[in-house]
Formats: sequence, C-alpha cells, structure tokens
Amino acid sequence: MSPSANSPGSAVAVLLGGGIESTLLVRDALSDGHVVIPVHVDCGLIWDDCEGLFIDRFLSASAAPGLQPLRKVHLPLGDLLADHWAVTGIDVPRAGAASAELEIPLRNLTLLSFALHRLDDLEQPVLALGTTADNCYRDGSREYFDRCEQVLSLGAGRAVRVITPLIGLSKTDVIRRSDSRTLAMSFSCIDPQYHRHCGRCIKCGRRRESFRDAGVEDPTMYAG
Repeated sequence: MSPSANSPGSAVAVLLGGGIESTLLVRDALSDGHVVIPVHVDCGLIWDDCEGLFIDRFLSASAAPGLQPLRKVHLPLGDLLADHWAVTGIDVPRAGAASAELEIPLRNLTLLSFALHRLDDLEQPVLALGTTADNCYRDGSREYFDRCEQVLSLGAGRAVRVITPLIGLSKTDVIRRSDSRTLAMSFSCIDPQYHRHCGRCIKCGRRRESFRDAGVEDPTMYAG
C-alpha cells in the first residue's frame, strides 16, 4: 500500500467513501496482505444513502479473508451545516463550478476523529485516506495530516497514524492504477438520482474529465 503502512498482516483502517480513491486503497491493502477495516462516516448529507449502497455493493464483491466487516459511524451534521447545499440539496455545485464551492469545513478532521471511535480495539490505529495531489483545500496537505496525527494521538492516549498513499498522484493517475471492476463499483457524486450518478454535479464532471484524461473507458451509469 505504501512505505509508511504497517508490515503485511497488520491492520489498516480505510476511510471508505466509495470513491475511485478509497476503493483502490482497499484493493491495494488487501493485495499487500493487510487486514483491512473499512470505516464509513455517514454525516446525513444528501449523497450518503446512495454512497452507502455503493459501499455495500463494493465490499460484497471484494470479500476476502483479510477484509473485515464495515464499521459505520452515524454523525448527522444537519445542525452544524445548517443551510449548506450538502444538507439542503439547493444550489448543488454543477460541473465546471469553482473548487471552493465543494468545500465542507473541517471535513477530514471530522472524519478522522469519529472513525477513530470505531477503532478502540486497535492498540496503534493506522487510518488511510484517499487524498490525492488534486486536493486544493487546507485540510488536504501532508503537513495537515501530520498535525492530525499529533492531535489524535494526544486525544486517544495512544499512537495514531494517518497515511495518505495516493497523495502524490492525480485522480487520472489513480484511475490508471485501478482496474475496471473496482472503477465500475466506485461512487463520486454529490447529487445522486435514482441511485445513480447524476452526471451533472461538479464531482461527476471531474469524474468524466478524469476518465477522458486517463484514456480509460468510463464504466459509470449516469442518470442524466
């Protein structure tokens, strides 16, 4: 999985959002001989129900001796985000919108913190995120995750590691490294329709563009 991951046979908790990146992390960690603990944080946002369906489908198809059952965290953020589009579904950023419109404040720290609550049985938890070089937000740099390690370790009273094996790659690179089966079961949409990718939101736009740039056939079934 990564030079910074534990030795084969050790446990890696993958924050699984069902996307191209996190599904590849699960595949690679299993291939490297790790015990994989998938963790999904459901924040009650407009895509979470559909995301959960894709995650369940992917994990069922990826069954392997090293793959543990999904550990799910329910963390409704409706009160915190109030009138944010991710809660209301109003003015969802469409393809071509500025990246800033996609940002959800403190998202990575929130996901890491609450995922850690599901890992009490691990003496030294290792959490893996699928952050890539395309991440332009303040909570997407390796420096940020290094500081998260310090805060989480202090709060947990034990060593916590946060690894980002894909942080030097673009989404296009990740698509080329994955396989058609894994890609077809991935999910990256913020306004799903009829349990499918909408085909119109900013995430779907980036997904389509990345497949084109990678020269890989897009297996996604879009609603639009």
